[in-house]
Amino acid sequence: MLTELDRPGPDRAGRPPLVLVVDDDPIMREVTRIHLEGAGYTVELATGGVEGVDKVEALRPDLVILDFAMPGVSGCDALRQIRAQPGSVAIPVIMLTAWSSVDDRKVVEALGGSWLEKPVSVEALLEAVRGMIAA
Repeated sequence: MLTELDRPGPDRAGRPPLVLVVDDDPIMREVTRIHLEGAGYTVELATGGVEGVDKVEALRPDLVILDFAMPGVSGCDALRQIRAQPGSVAIPVIMLTAWSSVDDRKVVEALGGSWLEKPVSVEALLEAVRGMIAA
């Protein structure tokens, strides 16, 4: 159960932190949205890498959660494109994946992203989100 201390505080504009969730799986998007909104975050959704990159540029979220394995533009490719946008280098990114290699992790970390393996518990996800936004 969340306490008031667990809920995110408002940003400088007085709004809850904005988290962009990018995942091609509609169930994962919706479950993630429900948990984040329940924890007090504002959530925007994107169905794939291209839409996610566009929304990062338009919305400048406080955090991006990216699925690693997506058709078309993968999470890793989307992260590269996000990092190439002016002003987006400081946006924290959490990469979610059900499978990975050491080389994949090195690429994500070199691009300034962090890593969580699926299945991820709600508690671990919220802890990671709180830590990345507070940093």
